[in-house]
Order: sequence, then structure tokens, then C-alpha cells
Amino acid sequence: MILEQPRPRRRSFGRFLWPAIITAAAVVAVVVTSAGDDTRAELQYLDSMHETASDLSLGADALRVVISRLSRIERSELITATDALREDLETGLELVETGPSSESLVAANAVYRRALEAWTVGVSGFTSGILAAADDPTDTVVTDNIANALAELRAGDRLYTDLIRELEEEEVPDPVASLPEVLMLPAEGELFTLSLAYVAAARSPNSGIALRPGLQVSSITSDPLWNVDPSDQAVVPATELLNFSVVVGNAGNVASEPEPIELTLTGESDPVVLSEMVPVLEPGEQTAVRFLEIPVIPGALYEVAANLPAITNDVDLEDNAVSVLFEVNDE
Repeated sequence: MILEQPRPRRRSFGRFLWPAIITAAAVVAVVVTSAGDDTRAELQYLDSMHETASDLSLGADALRVVISRLSRIERSELITATDALREDLETGLELVETGPSSESLVAANAVYRRALEAWTVGVSGFTSGILAAADDPTDTVVTDNIANALAELRAGDRLYTDLIRELEEEEVPDPVASLPEVLMLPAEGELFTLSLAYVAAARSPNSGIALRPGLQVSSITSDPLWNVDPSDQAVVPATELLNFSVVVGNAGNVASEPEPIELTLTGESDPVVLSEMVPVLEPGEQTAVRFLEIPVIPGALYEVAANLPAITNDVDLEDNAVSVLFEVNDE
């Protein structure tokens, strides 16, 4: 009798293999996701770096134009350009202070920080040095100060070149766009020689950089308003009280100090001298100073004069006074 051999039982590898495969796949997915997050963070940082560098590139262009025109620009042009550039530098410093999340960008962040710090010192020192040179032609220390500022600008330019080279390394992810050129110092050469040239330009007679206080009396009008007759005589309608309005403007390049303005009325009656204060005026700003209810005699001839008697360091004293001859109508 032949006994039937029992069939061998299949081993159930599937029960153990599939969970392992699933677990491995999950681990891979986590790793890939993590790697993707890191790459996105790196690209986001590089994009922010590119944005700040683009703003600095435009600011550097403006600075170089200003430097090339020191002998003929206004003070406000220099201040506006350098203030805007310092704001862009501050934005860049805020970026590097936060820093990248990826270790592969730590070195690039450090180089960018050093460039920004050097530029910041250079721009600040150059601006203050040029203003001081223009404001005080006898100051000799400014030449050394400006040379030191130029050294910082040049150092920042070279560090920025190192940054571009650092980003070309293989372990750094390719940025969305290459960093733009940023060149703060417009000229090569010995720094002290450049500084002497810039000081001379800032002190040029055609330069508008030096402090230039410049209040001026622009006009004077009456209320009731005078009219001019065919003989060019100003005639006020019949009245016994007059108001005057004196327009004062700041034609200089620096904010004015509060200054007194005097109005003098002379004629058939005793002279009248009145004084009011002109408030602080920014460059280009005007204000009207009013003198109210001054007695006059109908039919009389008068002269009214307005003048700024005590302007400090005003570069043009000839525009500090205005006078008008007028007659008060008796009808």
C-alpha cells in the first residue's frame, strides 16, 4: 500500500515582506520631502539675496553718477542718493541676520554680510566726509576720512565678487537668476589721490553741496488789494486800515532757522515798524507772514518795506527785502 505523501506547506513571505516595503517607501518619501523642503528654502533665500542685490546694484549706479558729478550737483541730490542706498543696505543686513536654513549657504551668507557691512561703513563715511569738505573748506582731516571710506567701498566690492564665486560652487543649488553686478567705487587708483579729487570737486564754485542758507522775501501784497494805474503807481482803494501779506521762501539747500521779518510803513503819518517771526522752512518751502490792521490816511502816499534783518550766513542778501510805493485812494 502506497501512502500519499503530504504536500509541503508554502511559506507566507508576503505577510512579512509587504509591511517592510511599505515602511521603506514611507521613509524614502519622508527623506525626499525633507530634501524638497530644504531645496525650496535654499531657493527662497537665494531669491531674496538676488532681490536685495538688484536694489543695491541700482543704488550703486546712482552713487557712481553722484560721485562723477560732485562738482555740479546740489546737496539734496547727494543726500537723496546715499539715503536710499543705506536703506537698501539695511534691508540686506536684515536678510543676512536671519540667515539661510541650509548649511550649504552659510558661507555665502557670511561673505554677503561682510560685503554689506563694508559698504554700509563706506557709504556713511563718504557722505559725511563730502558734506564736511564742502561745508568747511579749511578742514584737512576729511581727505583721510574719505580715503578710509573709499577703502571700505572697495573692500565691499571685492567681497561681493567673492560671493558670486562662492555661489558657483557645486554644493550650492543653482539660483533662479545670477546675481547682478554691484560696484560701489567707480574708479581704480590710489585711494588718497581719489579722495583729494573728490574733495576738490565738492568744493568747486559750481557745486551746490555746501550748506547754503537762503531765505528770501518774494513779494508783498495789501488787503484791500492795490492796483497799478497807467503811471505804474500802486493805488489802494479808500480805507483807513490796511493788512499786508509778505511771502517768504527758502531758496537755500538747508532748513532755515526761525528768523524775524520786519515791516516798515512810512508816509505822511509817523513810521510804523512791526516784526513777526518766520517759521522754520524746508528748502523750496514758502510761507505768508501777515501784518494786520495798520492805520493809514486816505489820499496819502506811503512806502511799505519788508526785510529780513538778521539772516545768518545767507549767501544772497540782495533778495532779503522788498518795498512798494503806493497811494491810498481818497474816494
